Amino acid sequence: MNRRKMLLMGAAVPALAGCEKRQPEKVTYEGSSRDAIIDNMMTRRSIRKYTTEQVSQEQLDVIMRCAIYAPSALNKQPWEMRVVQNPDILAEVNKRFLRFAQGKEFQGSAARYREPGFSIFHSAPTLIVIAGDKDIPTATLDIGITLQNILLSAAALGLGTCPLGSLVPILNLPENADLLKLMNIPTDHQVTINVALGHAAESPTAPIRYSDRVKIIR
Repeated sequence: MNRRKMLLMGAAVPALAGCEKRQPEKVTYEGSSRDAIIDNMMTRRSIRKYTTEQVSQEQLDVIMRCAIYAPSALNKQPWEMRVVQNPDILAEVNKRFLRFAQGKEFQGSAARYREPGFSIFHSAPTLIVIAGDKDIPTATLDIGITLQNILLSAAALGLGTCPLGSLVPILNLPENADLLKLMNIPTDHQVTINVALGHAAESPTAPIRYSDRVKIIR
């Protein structure tokens, strides 16, 4: 079986498995490690539907190790990362978002907040909150790099992710400081991005990419 066939099988499984508990699919590459890395970048998608199966400690260890190995300016590593799997805290985070959202309009999936059972993190069983040092100007860029390490390492383990920008300003509101304190995020840090993490229950296709925005100048 060639490498491409193996990849197609891996993509079809989430749709067949639905919300049933299942083991992460292993993708076997017959090509080089270079091929595996490029395929991972090209096939990873943002997931907005998850099963209830929790991410294991072993998987978290790999993902967060990849996260902290991201490069940062002057190796300052200006981030604090919290992996939240506590159902009560997740419910409270969603409750705070819904309270803030009332009467407002949003873009993307957040626009559906009026739907029954809505979850700002798509009911993923794990939420990663990444906060950056307010006094380090490069923190946002550095966190963008570590975010990509999280997304790609999770994809390599057969897990789904989705960056959650809509939740950022809500978590940074003064009235939600108690939530950040509960997560032990220092007061000199601010939430920069969040990530939904879990086992995918959908296999979305890639949206259009604008190749004309890349110019090679020789």
